[in-house]
Amino acid sequence: MKVFGQSTFDMFADPTVLDNEKDVLYDVFTTFTNAGIDYNYKFINGSVIIESTPANSESLNKRFSPCLDTELNKIPDINSIVAAINVAKRSNANSCIAGISYKAEKKGETYTVCALPTGFMIHGVNMDVLVEYIWNRTKIQPPTLDSSVHKCSSVASYISTTEVGRAMLTGQSYLTNTTRKLRAEVSWIFGSKDLPTCSCKSTPRPCIFIHGLGCSPELAENQDEFHKYWGDLTGHTPCCSSIKFARLDTVNFAWTDQTLQQKLCDRVLAVSDTSTDSRITDTIIVTHSMGNLILAGAIANGRCKLESSSTWVGMSGPMKGSMASDIIQESCAGNSNFVYDKLAKIIGKCPPTEALKSLAYEGGSFCSEELDAAYKAAQKVYREQVYALSCSENYFGLWSKYQAQFWIVAQMIPHKSSKNDGFVEFQSCAAEIPDSRFGSSYLDRFYRNSLNHFDMRFLAGDSSRSKSKMPLKWFECLL
Repeated sequence: MKVFGQSTFDMFADPTVLDNEKDVLYDVFTTFTNAGIDYNYKFINGSVIIESTPANSESLNKRFSPCLDTELNKIPDINSIVAAINVAKRSNANSCIAGISYKAEKKGETYTVCALPTGFMIHGVNMDVLVEYIWNRTKIQPPTLDSSVHKCSSVASYISTTEVGRAMLTGQSYLTNTTRKLRAEVSWIFGSKDLPTCSCKSTPRPCIFIHGLGCSPELAENQDEFHKYWGDLTGHTPCCSSIKFARLDTVNFAWTDQTLQQKLCDRVLAVSDTSTDSRITDTIIVTHSMGNLILAGAIANGRCKLESSSTWVGMSGPMKGSMASDIIQESCAGNSNFVYDKLAKIIGKCPPTEALKSLAYEGGSFCSEELDAAYKAAQKVYREQVYALSCSENYFGLWSKYQAQFWIVAQMIPHKSSKNDGFVEFQSCAAEIPDSRFGSSYLDRFYRNSLNHFDMRFLAGDSSRSKSKMPLKWFECLL
């Protein structure tokens, strides 16, 4: 389910607590933009008010609509979620990667709830929610309505919280009037049945996996394993007659570096007995993130050539760069605020590495003419020679120890598009390959998915429900 086409969005909720310190009702705020109109959804004192304003206009042009229309009626009811959390029960099932596991029910559907020190997560067939505690309260203010605006009747009332509910909603053992705000991010997904195993439909060949940004030191030879970067591929590589992992220095060298590009070619040429000189034959090459740019750049510069018997599978490639690079460079230059400083701690400390600087967004203030030309040459090779792609338009991703980190990162980076995997925008990964070629099923060769940037390293396995969150199954059934 989507609201104005968005499957992931923020909702801010502020509690009103009665004097008994048990009864609570949440005021809620969220905002959407659709067809040139900004919509502010406010749920205050149990009633809904919708403010609609032409985008980029002044506040005098606001129109108020009480109650819900068809589209905004899809917004999740925070207070009903609170009611479900209030009666959650401890679960013996080890279904939480982190935190204490609970089970809750809402309208006949069972949810897994994972209680964490900083908030909690809710996971269900149709909805995933991250709740974060926020220390600094900001009151959600009701709009001023004149007498001509019809008042909507109340649709929610105070909830008397249990001990479990108070602990879950505050991170403490009791509820006080300084309760922290509820911040929820919601993604809707759809169920699917167990899936059959796929076999190789083409000729089995040696596979080599090329990693992205942030790996060091370089190892002189290809490795048989690289668990720190890649997940467990067991049972998902039917077309790989052998598997090797390259280990290059993607910290101290830009993707445009001639030596780095040549080393990548050497690693790829080494895995197949039929490859000769600079011609890559009978090889399956799997590239993640910056690895796509290194390979594309190497081919564009004539350092090696991909023959028709070889197959290139690309994943999460920043073919137009990443705004993560720009924001870190801006932060390290001193043109930052506390948000940028926090982001730098997650992505990397100052000074920015040579590799990260080389991912400056195409056409941006940190992108030189030389880098811009290198991007265009790499994109041309990529569009012409990549066989299959996996690009994400939703950073919500799979349940993992790093999932919440990507929710934070995606909000901090000023992406040019909301369709991104946390680090790389869909449009950067697609690199002008027609949108019509992409599909949202693991059976699609060009895979438009809802995975974060690390999920495409196969670190978190597959979703058991959503076909747009199955990176392993996609690779297994691809060739």
